[in-house]
Amino acid sequence: MRNLRKVFGVFYLLLFLGGCLSVGSGPLTNFIYIPLGQTKLKHKLPSGFCLDRSANTLTGLQETLLVTNCIEVNNDGKAYFSRRPVDTIINITFTRSKIPKKMSREKYLLAIAEKMEFKKFLTASSDKKLIFGKEQLQDKFFHVNFRRVNSSQRKEFVRKYFFLVDNTVAVMTILSFQKPNINTYSSFERFIRKIS
Repeated sequence: MRNLRKVFGVFYLLLFLGGCLSVGSGPLTNFIYIPLGQTKLKHKLPSGFCLDRSANTLTGLQETLLVTNCIEVNNDGKAYFSRRPVDTIINITFTRSKIPKKMSREKYLLAIAEKMEFKKFLTASSDKKLIFGKEQLQDKFFHVNFRRVNSSQRKEFVRKYFFLVDNTVAVMTILSFQKPNINTYSSFERFIRKIS
């Protein structure tokens, strides 16, 4: 029980930190490295999205990768990735917070679902208010959907995924500035299933 309290203490901290989004301007690549113990495994991102290597952050507790819209350009036989107008920003946070050994993935995700309280992490910014919230438990992940509106009436569509990679907690936040394309969610859900 004590271990579970520690896990959820770190979990709620991640809810806040995992929602801090920023846009970088560095080099783009269409793959990311997933931390697995002492090694990292290379995985290709869904089509139309690239990792912004200049915007990644690393601390002792977690690593956050920023993924944004991109397009592959072929210039005189040289292919590279270029930015396109941003309508979606994705943060993927890999933590070092391991779940208790005696707890299964299913029980852990169910515990997150049961303890989820929107107000604890949706009001991280005082100029935004929640206008819609919904949660859903899947086999490999738990996700919450919500819409926020800021003081200038700009809507934000947000979906947060909670899942496990190598028995550690990971959080993915997909923020869209217009009504999100369902294919984006489907692509990243397949990505989660592949890496978890």
